[in-house]
Amino acid sequence: MSDPELMNGLNYELLFLESLKLVVRPNHPLLQENVTLSRVLEWPVVVSPEGTAPRQHSDALVQSQGCKIPSGCIETLSASLSRQLTVEYDYVWFVPSGAVKDDLRHATLVALPVPGHGAGEPIGILTRVDATFSSGCQLMINAIRKSMPF
Repeated sequence: MSDPELMNGLNYELLFLESLKLVVRPNHPLLQENVTLSRVLEWPVVVSPEGTAPRQHSDALVQSQGCKIPSGCIETLSASLSRQLTVEYDYVWFVPSGAVKDDLRHATLVALPVPGHGAGEPIGILTRVDATFSSGCQLMINAIRKSMPF
């Protein structure tokens, strides 16, 4: 989370840690070999823009193995563009697991067996400490809690 001083008056409830996946199309050539991160980075890459949490996790993963995100990578927050580049071409998409869970389940995309870095991106509920929630808001928060993947 952020600097504790910036969290004054706020409550953060951690729901789960979302892992980073490196995904490709089902017939991608990388699936035919022993995959290393340095080998992955020889292919075109799609990543989130700098300054975003997914990009920070991507950079941390790459740096932990002594590598660097290629300068010619595609930077976008568009899941539809990223998915299209990955499914139709030989791009490798660095993406939070929740964004591609259906793609992985339906085998539209395949996760590369590259070891992850760290525990994952924290996903949670941020509220004001002194907030009084409407019944609708409380119902929504409870529904979110019940739908979590623990």
